[in-house]
Formats: sequence, structure tokens, C-alpha cells
Amino acid sequence: MLVTVPVGSAAMGLEMRATCERCEEPLYANGLAYICSYECTFCGACTRAMSHTCPNCGGELARRPTRV
Repeated sequence: MLVTVPVGSAAMGLEMRATCERCEEPLYANGLAYICSYECTFCGACTRAMSHTCPNCGGELARRPTRV
């Protein structure tokens, strides 16, 4: 499926949050972080401690893509 964005409109992207929501550890755009489908964001250590499950929505925490 091809999705087109009209010229002049803003494209939507991930909000690259800078800290873990659980421990406040700094997270970098090109570093390891995990998000749920609502973009709750956690560091690797907290994600493992929570068994890859978001404490806010109960959804799966998946690796966040990096931004270069």
C-alpha cells in the first residue's frame, strides 16, 4: 500500500523522548530504547525488569527505531 502525503503538509513521526519514564535514565536518538504503541518510552534495563510489558497500557514494549 502506497501512502502519499500532500505537498506542504506535516509528516507525523515518533516523539523521541529523552528520558526513561521509569528511572529517568537519559535516552539518545541513536541509542537503545523501547516503546509501546502509545510511545511510552523506557530504557533497556527497565524494559527487562518489566518483562517487555508497558506498565501504563499493558502493551508490548518493542525496540524504538534510531534516528540519525
